[in-house]
Parts: sequence; structure tokens; C-alpha cells
Amino acid sequence: MLAGSYPMTVDAKARVTLPAVFRKQLVEGDKKTIYLLPMKECVNGFTPAGLEKFIDGLFIENGVDRFDSRSRKDVQLKSRLWASAVEVDIDSAGRVALGKLDVAKAGTRERLGLTADVTVAGAGDHFEVWNTERWNATQESFEDELDALLYHD
Repeated sequence: MLAGSYPMTVDAKARVTLPAVFRKQLVEGDKKTIYLLPMKECVNGFTPAGLEKFIDGLFIENGVDRFDSRSRKDVQLKSRLWASAVEVDIDSAGRVALGKLDVAKAGTRERLGLTADVTVAGAGDHFEVWNTERWNATQESFEDELDALLYHD
């Protein structure tokens, strides 16, 4: 389980160090490969199995796989998510190359603000990399809404 939030800095080679507690859970034997999936406000990081489970899970409803290979919408969503994922290795110092996001699609790091101060946050089965300023703003908003989210009365 990936939990907690950790302020980090992107280095001159566009790498960010993952927290040691995350690395222990993300590395599967000799496999140090993870996938970065750019989203609207942050980048999600998954193990290979975790990414597959995430994408396939989008089509599960009440325990039944509802993926329709004859639905343009389903096929487009699945193929675009896979095409957007960027394979990166965790190096010997525990860093991942965020610069590979720009190789896949120019300007991704800049759009997400992942150029200097970032926050690496656990999200259960995956992690997220946020621009720290954006992360702090979402956390303040979340704290304001937390009571309403926790209780229905």
C-alpha cells in the first residue's frame, strides 16, 4: 500500500527520487520497471501489473467485464490509455526519469508543472507526482471538504 506524501525536487536531468518506502513496494524481484500515466493534473505511477489492473478495472461493473471490443468508445479509451503510458526504470539511486514524458508527448512536464518542486503522493495501489504548488492547493480544498465527504448527515 502506497501512502503518504513526500516533497521532492526534480533534478537537472528531469529525474525525481521516489521515497524508499515506495521503491520497496514497486520493485518486483529484479524488475524495476514502472509505467507513468499522465493525467489532467498529475502523473500516476504503476507497476506493470498495476497499470493493467487499472485499465481493465475501468470496464468492470459488479464484477463483470463490460469491455466491448465492438464499441469505438471502449476501444479508444483502452488503446489511448495504453498509448499514453510511458515505461521508465527505477535507477540504482531510486530515481525515475520524468523527462521520458516529454519524449512521448512534448510539453507534458511543463503542462503539469513537473519541472522543479514536486510532491510524490501515495494513492493506495499507485503513486502520483504533482507540482507541489498544485498539490498544496488541492490539499487545502480537500481539507475544507473532508467532513462532508466522510459523513452523509
